[in-house]
Amino acid sequence: MGSDALSMAECQNEMQKLFKEYGVTPFTPLKGIFIQGPIFVSFFLAISTMVEKMESFKFVGAYWFTDLSTPDSLYIFPVMTVLTFLLTVEFSGGC
Repeated sequence: MGSDALSMAECQNEMQKLFKEYGVTPFTPLKGIFIQGPIFVSFFLAISTMVEKMESFKFVGAYWFTDLSTPDSLYIFPVMTVLTFLLTVEFSGGC
């Protein structure tokens, strides 16, 4: 059990060295969430409010969505979002 604590401490020291070497912190990935989160929520709330207050959204649309105040029953937009996100991740050239 003592060797586990020792190996854990060594691992933590190595991680700290890597963080200092590359100038990152364990919280670096959270920056995107804190920046994109409020933007996403504000867009969501704005569109939800717009649908409630603009009557024209119930009668004007295009293609398979003729009533813009109802959810997409075919789930085309969520599928397109997932596919574009997957393509972005796969072709980003990151790790």
